[in-house]
Amino acid sequence: MEKLYFQENKDYHMVFEKRPQSQAVNPEVLRTAQESKGRIRLLEHNVETVRSRVNAVEEKMIEEMGNVKKWLDQLSEDVNQVSKSLKEIHAEILRMNKELEKKARKSEVKELESLLDIYNPIKSHFVTRDEAARLFDDMRKKP
Repeated sequence: MEKLYFQENKDYHMVFEKRPQSQAVNPEVLRTAQESKGRIRLLEHNVETVRSRVNAVEEKMIEEMGNVKKWLDQLSEDVNQVSKSLKEIHAEILRMNKELEKKARKSEVKELESLLDIYNPIKSHFVTRDEAARLFDDMRKKP
């Protein structure tokens, strides 16, 4: 790379001139510069590879975030549907409880059965007038 410097002339205008270069360049310095240039190119290549991988990862993350958002939206919708179903089930259970309160309980049914058994003429033994009179007479005759 050539370096330029300013020099004033007698008209006080600036003029660019090339600085004289030395003809002898140290070979060790030249070799080190070339090695450094190669290392810089290698590092630049590595940086570019890392950048492209980071870009690929960023794109994949953006895609996955979209998929996760869709999944969360679907999950939210499913939860809302389950909640609605649970509310409907709860309302139905309350309705059934009210209906069951109107029904006779087992103990009430057993009580009615026993009352029916008592008043059932087929199962019960009723006493006729003649039988009652005879029983009465028998009881009076006994001391």
